[in-house]
Order: sequence, then C-alpha cells, then structure tokens
Amino acid sequence: MHEAQSAVPIARKPRLRWDREVLLKVIYAATLVLVVLLVMTPLAALIYGSFRSSAPGVEGDWTIANYVNLASANLLSTIWLTLLVGVLSAVFCVVIGTAMALIIHRTDFAYKNIITALIGLAFYFPAFILAMAWIILGSPGGLINFLFRDVLGITDGVKIYSVAGIVFVTILHQVPFVYLLMRGPIISMDGVFEEAARAAGARSHHVLFRITLPLLSYSLLSSLILTFVLAIEQFAIPAMLGLPGHITLLPTQIYLLVRFPPTDYGLAAAVGLTLAALTSLAILAQRRVTRAGRMATVTGKSGHLRTLPLGRWRWAANTFCFGFVFLSLILPSLILIYMSVIKWYVSNPFLAQYTLRNYEFIWNSADAHKSIWNTLIVSGVGGIFGVALAFLTSYFTVRLKPPSYRLLDFTASLPFGVPGMVMALGFLWAYAYLPLPFYGTLALIIVAFITRYLPYATEAIGGQLVQIDKSLEEAAWVGGATKLGGLRRILLPLSLPSIQGAYFLLFMAFFREMSSVVLLFTSNSKVISISIWGFFEGADWGLASSFSVLTTLIIFGVIWLIVWLMPAARRV
Repeated sequence: MHEAQSAVPIARKPRLRWDREVLLKVIYAATLVLVVLLVMTPLAALIYGSFRSSAPGVEGDWTIANYVNLASANLLSTIWLTLLVGVLSAVFCVVIGTAMALIIHRTDFAYKNIITALIGLAFYFPAFILAMAWIILGSPGGLINFLFRDVLGITDGVKIYSVAGIVFVTILHQVPFVYLLMRGPIISMDGVFEEAARAAGARSHHVLFRITLPLLSYSLLSSLILTFVLAIEQFAIPAMLGLPGHITLLPTQIYLLVRFPPTDYGLAAAVGLTLAALTSLAILAQRRVTRAGRMATVTGKSGHLRTLPLGRWRWAANTFCFGFVFLSLILPSLILIYMSVIKWYVSNPFLAQYTLRNYEFIWNSADAHKSIWNTLIVSGVGGIFGVALAFLTSYFTVRLKPPSYRLLDFTASLPFGVPGMVMALGFLWAYAYLPLPFYGTLALIIVAFITRYLPYATEAIGGQLVQIDKSLEEAAWVGGATKLGGLRRILLPLSLPSIQGAYFLLFMAFFREMSSVVLLFTSNSKVISISIWGFFEGADWGLASSFSVLTTLIIFGVIWLIVWLMPAARRV
C-alpha cells in the first residue's frame, strides 16, 4: 500500500513538467501574437490609408495621389525644414550636453550633485509645458520683449514664433537627454589614455580634442542620431511655437491635415509614413553605430581618472551649467507660477493683479479632475501591462530564444522608428474599421502608449537579462525546476531592479505624452496634456499655466514616490 502511494507523485511529475512546458509555449505564442497585433495593426492601417481617397471608415477609391502630392512644393519645403530643425537641434544638444557632462564629471566642479539633480528634473519637464512657458516669455508681448522694449529700449526683441525659437526650446528640452546618455561613458572611461598623453607633454585642450572626444566618438554619434530622431518627431514644441508663426513641420502637418478642414486623411497617412521612414533610417544608422562602436574605453587595468582643476574658468563653468538649468527649468517654472496667479496677462509683474481663481476653477472643475484621474489610470495601469509585456518579450528574445524569436524581436523594436503622431494616426485608421468598441476610450490610449514605448521598456529589461548568468537557471533545471519555475524563482527576482526602472520609465513617458493621444482622445478620455493643450488653444493662458504648475508638482511628487518605493528607479 505504501509503495502504491509513493508511486503516485513519481508518475505525475513528468506530466506536470510537460504541462508547464506546454504552458510556457502557450505564453510565448500569446506574447508573439499580441506584439504583432499591437505593432502591425496601426502600421498596416496607415499603409492602407495612404492609398485611399477618403477618411477612415468612409467609402472611397484606391489612389496614389497621396504619394504624388508629397512632391508638392509645400510638402517638400516642410520636409527640408523638418530635417533642418532636427540637425540643428541635435548638433547643439550634443555639444551642450557633452560639455556639461565633461565639466560636471571630469573637473573639480563644486556642485555636481545639485546640478545633476536639477538636470534630472529638467529631463522630466514636459515639452508642452516648457513650450508654453517660453511663449509667455518670448511672445511679442512677453516678459523678455517687455524688458528689451521698455527697459533697454531695444525694439527688435526675441521672436519665439520662429524656426530659431523652435530650435532653442527643443535644445532646452533635449540637452538633459544627451547629458544622461553621455555621463555613463564619460564616468566609466579609462583614464590611462589621457594620462599617457599628459605624460608625453600634451596640454589639457589637446587631450580633450585628440584623446577624450575621439574615445567618445561612438557615444557622441549615437547620441546625435537619437537626438535628431527625438527632434523631428516632436509635436508639442513645433505646434505651439510654429503654428502661430505659420511654420509647419511634418508632425504638425499631420495634425493640420486631420484636425482642420479641408481634412485629407490619405495625405496625412502618406506624410506619416514619410516621417516614419526618416526616423527609421536614423534608428537603423544608430544601431549600426552602436554595433560598430567596439573601441574599448573600460579595461581591467583602469588608470587613475584625474580630476582637472577649473582654475580661472570656474566662473564660466558655473555660469554655463547653472545658466542652462535656469533657462530650462527654473525660469519656465517661475513664469508659469506668475501667469497662474494673475487675473490677466501683464508683462510688468509690478502692475499685475494677483488672484487664485485659476486654481479655484481647476479645484472645482469636474473635467480637470477627470483628466487627472485618466492620466493616473493610463500611466499606472498602462505601465503595469507595458512592463509585463516587455518582460515576456525580453525573456523570449534574450534568454529562451524559441523558434521565430527573431520575428518577435524585430516586431517589438519597430515602434522605435515610428513617431507618436504617426502611431496615433495609424490607430485612428485601424479602429475605424475594426469591430472593437475602443475608439474614444482610455483602453485605446493605453494600447497606443504601450505600443509606442514597448521598445524602450524591452531594452531596459533586456539589458539586465543579458547580464544574468544562464547557469543560475540551468542549476534550477538540474534541481528539478521547469523553465517556468526557473523564470519565476530565479530570473524574475534577479531582474526586479530593471523591471522597476522600466515601470518608472513607462509611467513618466505615459504621463507626459501628447503626440500619441492628440488624435485619439474624446471628451471622456482627456488626459492632462490634452486639457492643457485645450486651454492653450483657447488662449486661456492663466488656466493653462495653473494646470501646468499642478501637473509639474504631480510629476515631481510621483517621481519622489516611485523612487522611494522602487530604489532601482533612481538609475533611470
């Protein structure tokens, strides 16, 4: 009797293992199907729409006129202007961001921690809020032009509604991104190369231009390409600064074709695919640069990293670093606070009448409350689903590598080269035909956000999965664990820091995103960025500023809360 009882679990173990192996295959199949549907549905719909003569969901004819119209003088001018803004923004961002990283981490700069923290806050400062702040500062009746005209007597002041204005604000927004990209390679660089040059008699500026920057060349080029992509796909800054000055870039061209009559959804789809082609080519070039960048700057015999004395240039370094933080974070915050507490706009703050009615309106506004809760739901819930899908995608493409894993890897990385505005247009075309009650719901916005930022979370998690030795899982398998058990008990706990970091990344990206939702929202699915955009379009700068101030406080509060709850998020 005892033998019979003891034989039962032994007989069931192979079946249990087989069931779990089947379950793992089912999970892989579901992950592959879900990723393919999420990514390919809007892209396929966009391609379909680019050959149609009608709006989504309306009967029309097949046509190639949309692509023929791309060669019109107006659109060719828009394409060249978009490229110009992208190149100028990228070059200045890389120069300024790299210079700040070198000053902060390679010299005896006295305020490393505070400047790094302030640059981090500037990185999370939403683009649409930054653009609105500089409109208040640099518009014809703005504070800066008031100082130039009435105080200094200069009639020809700042022209923020210009290409230069778009590039300037884009630089303020993107430099923190370059700084965060470059600080790692600069900190980890082996100092033996520079010390050898100094020992040979080279001066500091010769070492910088002949040793340090060449060693950073691959990181510099990669940062340049990524910043170019972010600049040309940006919607909020060129929309807020360009449309009043009749300056159109590709993202704003898509918005105008869809939102204002005479609408042309087919041409918008063709323009969107053109923008996606430009960004995809740039991403492909960046990947090639990354793979080719095999110059070793971190070795096992690390030399002493000498801190360079600033000496008489200390004042210039302090002015440069604190000046950037002032322009990108402190001054915009102050002007938004000022604008939010006055009855009507007066460029001279000593003549203004102050009030809290804007905050009272938002406090009592059901629409404002709804947009805040919608944003928290989209960011919180969407971040959870996005991280879960990114973890499974990374696990199958980096660790398990089942058949057709390359298809999963390729599909999951496609949204890297698709701007948010283009992705939103694809979803607009797709869900006009699909029999799903998604349009105008938070579910569609969550789906659009997850699709847009899936590659970023996958890269964040996959980077750590590569570093975890596979022998740890193999030891668990030898001990009788299934692959699913090894995933749950070994890999998942070890990769928890990267999962926390990826969630933080997605939460903040979803919270700030505008371009992916500006074509998909309805009155019931407004998020914070759309509410502020609506106030701005209605020329109600007081409400827009007060909501921006509250949004900024919420963002910084959420950053503190997530970092407190998830210490690994500090690395993001």
